[in-house]
Parts: sequence; structure tokens; C-alpha cells
Amino acid sequence: MDGVSFVCTVFNKAGYLPGVLDALARQVPDRPRQFIFIDDGSHDGSADLVERAIVDWKDATLVRQPNGGPTSATNAGIALARHRYLKLLGSDDLLAPFCTQRLIDVLEKTGADAVFSRQDYYRDARDIGFVDAPVEVEVPEDPLRTVIARTISGTSQTLYRLEAIRTAAACDPGVFAEDFSLALRVASRGRIALLDLVTALGPAGDGERLMVGRKHQTFHDYNLALARFIEQSPELSPQLKRLALRRAAGRAAKWARREGGQRLPLRYLALDVAARIGLPIDHARAIRATLAAFALGPAAVARPLILPAVALR
Repeated sequence: MDGVSFVCTVFNKAGYLPGVLDALARQVPDRPRQFIFIDDGSHDGSADLVERAIVDWKDATLVRQPNGGPTSATNAGIALARHRYLKLLGSDDLLAPFCTQRLIDVLEKTGADAVFSRQDYYRDARDIGFVDAPVEVEVPEDPLRTVIARTISGTSQTLYRLEAIRTAAACDPGVFAEDFSLALRVASRGRIALLDLVTALGPAGDGERLMVGRKHQTFHDYNLALARFIEQSPELSPQLKRLALRRAAGRAAKWARREGGQRLPLRYLALDVAARIGLPIDHARAIRATLAAFALGPAAVARPLILPAVALR
């Protein structure tokens, strides 16, 4: 029976970790399991908490590293993984008891290299609950187009074949948030499956979550990941480059309008038009021009964007 390597990146989540670890320990108990925890410079006792909790776990490793961000921590964990399947996990997310097995079932049935299910949020511990039900599985004919068009990403609700991740060279180190760049890289080389089922829950009130209190960072990183992917993929079709620019320009225009107070963000609307009519432009450079939008607004002022040095290359 094929095993699973679980990679959990940890940064200042001591309050959530007991529940996270309890849910993790219940995953696929009949399969070979490897547990990898990468503490990314926590200063709230998270690493010590994990160390105590896993002392009796079989094949469990805790690595402490200086703070480098989600991508750095995820890639460090991937480098240590050994089993056929790789399951990522955020250190404040609760996995459904059936999560990993359902995702494995999808990969084995479809032959896909990655499966993306759904994540939801809870506001009160009394709201926590999962419903396992038969649902349709979608296997897109054009995986990369689907990832770009729908911004397919995520961490705790996903499962990958380790070989596919290694072939794709893991997450792009030039992007702070890891998940979208990984999906792009894997989808450009293999197949993906989409499962319309909630398999993980995260806390809705945690302002440190990227999709809760740091949405400007999330959207910025979506666009940066697209720009860098185009730069690193000279074989990419013009149609996909135009699609990527349209998605990036649309995100930037919406953010500039809602958060930046720009009633008519002409700069980003013009890039969208250029993509739609197929003007011969440098699409990666045009997408990089959208990144400035996400430095606008109160959230970005309170928590400035984090940009790895390699992203500028």
C-alpha cells in the first residue's frame, strides 16, 4: 500500500496546533506515513509544542529554520518527503477524518498528478463538522488553462504525487505564498483532478491567514506567480499568456477600485483590453506592472507586501 508524506509548515500557530495535530494523527492510519514539520522561525512556542506532541509518533521529524516564508518552509519539507503521495497541511487547518483517503482515491481512480478539493472556514468551534458524500470528480482536458482561469490553488485541501512535484521543481522560491506556483508547475506537466468536497477547515477570524487578513499578499502572489511562470516557460502558448494577463489585470483593477479608491483604474483596464485583442506585448512584464495595485489600501499599509529577493530577478 502506497504511503503518504505529510508536510506541515508552522509559524506562530500554538493556539491551533493541538487540534491540528489531533486531526492529522487520524489520517490514513493503515498506510505508511511520514510526518514532516517545518517550523519557520516561530516565536510563540509552536516548535516546542510540536516537539512534545510527536515524541511518540512513528517517522516524525521536526525541522527548525529561520523565518523564510511559506514557500521556503514548504520546499524544505518536500525535500525530506519519501512516500508516493505528498499531503500539505497548514498549521491552523483541521483535516476531515476522511480527507487524505478521499484524495488518494481520486488520484488512484483518475491517474491525475494532483487533486484539489475545497476548504471552508469556521468561526466557532461548535461549527466544526464535515460531511462525506459522493460527489463528481472533474478531470480538466487542459489542466494548465484550468489552473490559470480559475486560480486553482490551496494547501490543506490538496494532495500531490511526490514524483510530479519533484519533476516540477516544487514551489517557485521567488513567490512568498507557495500554493499557486506549485499548482501552475504541476499542471503544466501533468493532469489534475477537482473534487467538489470540503476536506479542510480553517479559522475565519485569524487575521494572519493570507486569505483572511492578508488578501493583498495573496492576490499579489497570484499575479507574481503568473509573471514568473511565463518568464520560466518560453514554450507557453500566446493564448495562455493572454489569459494569464487578463486574470492578473482583472484582479489588480478590482483591488485598485475597492481598496485603493480608484473609481476607474485605467492602467489595469488597459492591460485587460490589450490581452483581449491580442496586442503583441511582453505579457510577463505587463503582469508585473499589475503588482503595484496590491500596495494600495489600509490592509497593505498595515502589513506591507513581502517580496522575496529572487522575485526581482
